[in-house]
Amino acid sequence: MSAEKSANIVTSPVRAASEPHIALSLVLDVSSSMRGDSITLLNKAVNDLISQLKKDTRLQNIIDLAIFVFGAQGRENVYQPFRAIKDCDTVKLVAEDNSSHVVNALEKAIEFMRNRCSIYNRGGGAYKPWIVLITDGEFNDDSAEIHRIGEKIKELETRGKLHFFGLGTDEYDRGQLEDLTSFPNHVIDANAANFDEFFSWVGNSMVSVSKSAIDDAMDFLPPKIT
Repeated sequence: MSAEKSANIVTSPVRAASEPHIALSLVLDVSSSMRGDSITLLNKAVNDLISQLKKDTRLQNIIDLAIFVFGAQGRENVYQPFRAIKDCDTVKLVAEDNSSHVVNALEKAIEFMRNRCSIYNRGGGAYKPWIVLITDGEFNDDSAEIHRIGEKIKELETRGKLHFFGLGTDEYDRGQLEDLTSFPNHVIDANAANFDEFFSWVGNSMVSVSKSAIDDAMDFLPPKIT
């Protein structure tokens, strides 16, 4: 088994290294507008996802979860580096930042994803990784920076190297989220009460991925949430 080091953070060793793995990254808004019910429901939904996947003795070893957070400019974006679902602790996010800067968190998510997948490819191989972004407001990054990171994500999507999904609630800017992906139908309008439904879909999708061949060109459409 191997460990990776990125940005001075060492991730957990890869379990069941001879099997194909899935890297799942959550990029989550912890700005102050998420206080109250939103952050409570988000914590519950993420923890329910972990519990759902831990019920499967194979999935808990071959799905690795990393969590990145974004808020004030200059904050530490890595809440949890990649670790097997089996090794994940209870998530307790706190919403307290006074702004919402997402670009650095996405940079970190892509960097960690690439490093983790390079480890998988020295063993059993890698399914296409996922990045899931959730926000309830407008990003405060410069528009050129949002476009730049969006072009990086779109290039990975075009090359078949990434599934990216964005979920926006409340006062989020749909145009900003759509600028991050080649697939506008991967951007979902919702509210905090829908977090459980969305993450249940993510969990069921992980099950579907795990039953496929690595080179299967699977497509995923997020649920229609009303």
